[in-house]
Amino acid sequence: MKHFLSVSLIVSAIGLANTLHAATPKGTIRLEAGTEYDSNLSVIELDQFSTQSDWAAVLNARLNGRWKATDKLELKGGYSYLSKTYQDYENFDLAIQQLFADASYKFDLATLGASFHHADAELADKDLLTLQQTSVYASRLFSQRVFVRGAVNFQDKDFPSNGERNARNTGFAGDVFVFFNQGATFIATGVTQEQEDANQASFDYDATSLRASINHKFSVWGKKSKVQLGTRYHARDYSDITSAVDSRRADTHRVTNIEWEINLTENIIATSKIERGNYESNFAAADYSETLGSIIFAVTF
Repeated sequence: MKHFLSVSLIVSAIGLANTLHAATPKGTIRLEAGTEYDSNLSVIELDQFSTQSDWAAVLNARLNGRWKATDKLELKGGYSYLSKTYQDYENFDLAIQQLFADASYKFDLATLGASFHHADAELADKDLLTLQQTSVYASRLFSQRVFVRGAVNFQDKDFPSNGERNARNTGFAGDVFVFFNQGATFIATGVTQEQEDANQASFDYDATSLRASINHKFSVWGKKSKVQLGTRYHARDYSDITSAVDSRRADTHRVTNIEWEINLTENIIATSKIERGNYESNFAAADYSETLGSIIFAVTF
């Protein structure tokens, strides 16, 4: 399981740049099914990797709603369910449910807003993690070309079977999107600084994350298509001694991915993605590399 909530805020930021002008409620439903290959099954939240590879059946359902109550007030909400069922190693089967709500108001200087995310994750049909995140943010679109967003995030993590990992996390995030070609191409960059305070001191850490991507929409075979090339860097320094290494643990994550999406019809979308991650650590259980590949078909309503 890889960072199952951290992308949500970036998606929200892109959505804010594409403001709706209609005053009536709007909603979308997206149903996905496909397959994913994982070269090294892992559970990053528990510092576990298996050295085993496997294929998973992937199912995902998302319901999102948006209502522009006034010219300046916008409300959003949604629900999603994701499952990964592996062919051979069912102890890595994963199910995640997420709920979110967001309210924002557009002032002359900037848009101010607040959001709440709730996620429940199960691993092999057992409760793994409940995560709640409350955020306050400010954003602004400059000259219809540069979108800037800053946020303060507060997380509560609850591990039912690993109480020592229960934690509170405070983070500061900033993202910049630069649009070209009438919005067909954009570059996204971001940085996050966070501090986590866990029940057991050996799990306390400070972390810095950097991310960047280039995204381009184009037409191929007469079909709408888009491609994304992205990279992420995450450095985590633990505050206390980790007994297994008799020193302070330090992790570095480097992840690169490429994704291609094509509209086969107006409502049917095919997405292929390849991701390579190198997870380096002086703690052996968190030191490994991994390649993911997936093909997903989606229907939107």
